[in-house]
Amino acid sequence: MQLEEQKSYLVISNLTLYLGYLISYVFLLYFTFKLFRVDYFNPIVVNFVKVFNFLGLPSNLVTVFMMATAAKYATFYSLLDNKYEYIDLAIISILHTAASLTRMILYIIIGSVILSWIAPQNNRPIFLLLNEISNKCLNPIRRFIPSIGGLDISPIFAFILINQIEILLNSVLRSFL
Repeated sequence: MQLEEQKSYLVISNLTLYLGYLISYVFLLYFTFKLFRVDYFNPIVVNFVKVFNFLGLPSNLVTVFMMATAAKYATFYSLLDNKYEYIDLAIISILHTAASLTRMILYIIIGSVILSWIAPQNNRPIFLLLNEISNKCLNPIRRFIPSIGGLDISPIFAFILINQIEILLNSVLRSFL
């Protein structure tokens, strides 16, 4: 009987973890749209904004990030409530949300680079959205590092920079754990 209770607890804790992460990533995606001021006429962004407005969710940049952090905090609190103090859970949630944001931006850049090789002139909304976000991330790097013989190497430097930021965030996060 005790084994069945442990299995049901494990299933519930995994569902809580996945649901909390899903909610947090939805807020982070909306945060990314707001941060990079993407084209609001893109159908994906239009639908995202409609859902957020329909639910009455905030559209302020800081508030959206804090909502993503609150989703992670609720997840961590439900799974680790007795192991950490409330302030430690809040700091862990903020750091984990920032690390998730850097990882999301890294995946967006990787997706854009791969899609530029596979379908360079594709006008589907998801391709345009990925390309727009990655260009806004890479343009500051492109100002200092020009392309070499028509080959754009700015994504390599972006990968290095994002990985260094993620290493920093994870090392600070490990100090709390």
